[in-house]
Order: sequence, then C-alpha cells, then structure tokens
Amino acid sequence: MKKILAGIAGFLLLLALGIGLLFLKMPKAGPALVELPGGVLGVLCRFSYSWIIPCQGGAVLIDAGLDEKAPDIIAALKNKGLQPEAVRAILITHGHGDHFGGAIAFPNARVLADKNDIPLILGLKKREGIIPGIFSKMSPRKTPPKKIEALPEGDSITVDGLTFGIIRLPGHSAGSVAYLLGDILFSGDALMGTAEGVMPPPSFASDDPQQSKKILATLLKAHFSTIANGHTGAVFDGHKKLEAYLAKTAGSED
Repeated sequence: MKKILAGIAGFLLLLALGIGLLFLKMPKAGPALVELPGGVLGVLCRFSYSWIIPCQGGAVLIDAGLDEKAPDIIAALKNKGLQPEAVRAILITHGHGDHFGGAIAFPNARVLADKNDIPLILGLKKREGIIPGIFSKMSPRKTPPKKIEALPEGDSITVDGLTFGIIRLPGHSAGSVAYLLGDILFSGDALMGTAEGVMPPPSFASDDPQQSKKILATLLKAHFSTIANGHTGAVFDGHKKLEAYLAKTAGSED
C-alpha cells in the first residue's frame, strides 16, 4: 500500500511540475486597464481580458472574464457611468470559461459566439487534447448564459450601431473568432502578444496546434494596427508584427 501511495504522490508531483512548466510558457499578462482610441477599455479579469466598447445604448463587451459576478468589469463600467444593464451585447471569442464566465452578470446583453463553440459553452462538449482536458477538470464549471446566439454565417455583425467584422480562426478551439472594429482586432486567444511581437496560442492549450498557427495567415488580409487580445492586453503595430512572425516561421513545421 505504501508503494502505491508513494507512486500516486510521485505522479501527482510530476503532473504539478509539468503544468507549472507549461504555465511558464504562457505570455505574461498586461496591465490591469488598457485604454485604446474610441473609448475602448481593456479590463484584466484575473488573467484574461474583457474589452468594453462604447455604443449608442451603453456598451458592448468582447469576452467577459472568468468570474461569474464580473466585479472588475462592473467596476470599470460604473467608472464610465454605466450599470450592468447597459451592456447591450457580449461577443465571445471562444468557448473557454475564462472568456465567457462573467456573461451571466449582464442580464440585458445578447450573448453571441461561433456555432462550433456553443456546445463547449453549454457543457455539451469537452475540450480536446490531454492538457486542455486537465485544465477543464481543474477549473470549476462555469454557468453558461441563459441564452446564447450563434454568430451570423457572414463576415460581419452590427450591434447597437457598431459593425464588427467576424474573422473565423479555428485551432485554439473549433469556434475561435476574432472581431474587427475600425483599426482594432479583438483576437481572443487566437493571436497573443509577446515582448517582441506576436505568437499563436501555446500548443498545449489548443485543440489543434498546427491549425492554430497556419490559420493566422488569414489575418494578413485584414486591416488593423492594434491587436486587443485575451491575455496580454494590446499590441501596437500589430499587423507589421504579424507579418514579421509569419515571415520568420514560414515553412516551419513546429
């Protein structure tokens, strides 16, 4: 029995060390608040960003953080003179809990996501891969929004006077999308910032790591200079940094 217990303890220790090393490969989180042109505000909700965008009737959110009570987002809204009821819509970049968890704190908001990730949000589908599966088991299950709509099949959506481009970027998850508003690309986890430039999501955190890298070439056709992403904040001169990344990694099988 002692040998069995020692073996289990050793396995758990190695697992913890492995997960710790994987987290070290994650890009570093940005500042608590990120201000962008047009009154756009990024709010760091523990370790993922929600982006607040002013609109005619209040605000639109890109993602909603992990906490179901969304305290950081609500505090930022109140600083702008807005109550939670003023959030008109929440556009979800992908169906991981740290990006949709806070959606239920905004009762008047339409919640929209790509149809391929709605089963993930509703708990009808599990994350693919060993490491993403472990992350899912370690994280408490998030309560999904009472109602969630599929994004339109086209390449744009208009919400309360704002028209967002929709760019589908499967790989990190089957339904990962980026939203384009003016000069800002809201990329979720599909494209992140580094100290020097940009990177795809870490391979260990993606359903299809190879696709998550190859799909980034799709963004070359989009016109943007700022990348507002899900974990590192804002990347300026983002299109040029994406071009540099793709040129550097052209032909790479990694």
